[in-house]
Amino acid sequence: VSPVVIVLVLLTLAGAAYLLFRYQCQNKGAYRTTGEPAPGEELEQVAAEASPEDKKEYFI
Repeated sequence: VSPVVIVLVLLTLAGAAYLLFRYQCQNKGAYRTTGEPAPGEELEQVAAEASPEDKKEYFI
């Protein structure tokens, strides 16, 4: 195997590792569920604002 092929393979692996590292480090946003209050809101305030006639959703 020639040294040129080895260098090209190593550069390709290094580039793929760099791109994977950048992808893993970027901020993907906050994951909040429906029942969880937004940052800065009180839990009692959110519960008081919820109306009982809202349609219930059931996940199977």
